[in-house]
Amino acid sequence: MPFLHGQVVLVDTNVIIEAHRTGCWPQLAGFFRIQTVEKIVEETQTGYQNRRPEHLIDEAALRSSLDLVHDISDEQRARFNLAYGHPSLDPGERDLLVYADSVAADAWLLNSPDMALVRFAHGRQWLDRLVSLEAMASHLRARLKYDLAQNYCERWLSERKTRLILGA
Repeated sequence: MPFLHGQVVLVDTNVIIEAHRTGCWPQLAGFFRIQTVEKIVEETQTGYQNRRPEHLIDEAALRSSLDLVHDISDEQRARFNLAYGHPSLDPGERDLLVYADSVAADAWLLNSPDMALVRFAHGRQWLDRLVSLEAMASHLRARLKYDLAQNYCERWLSERKTRLILGA
């Protein structure tokens, strides 16, 4: 997939954590216009007991590296749930999709390794907007400190998209 400098990419909590863990976050944030929602930023600050100290994410630094952090209202969440029947998503993913559903620009991409989000994207005919962290990092020729977990790789995403298209 060809990427453009300044292209908008919406990311979830897991992508932010994995990009920081593997060391490619600065390159991603420098090339793409990375956007997310307040709930995602909040989620990056929880779960510290399960992370090694070198994998902690400084909230101020994260916010300054993001192009936009959108705040989702209760009214927006309610409209989304009415429209889509309360999809089984965690709060951060739900808010990210509420935001994605409201973005007017045609040129945004969505990066998440979560199967519930991928299924929702399929239902919205957004599969062509899904992108893996591996594809983004490869495009930038980022040198990773650690290998990416499997669900951040292009093969994982491609297989899931194919299964959904085939109705499996």
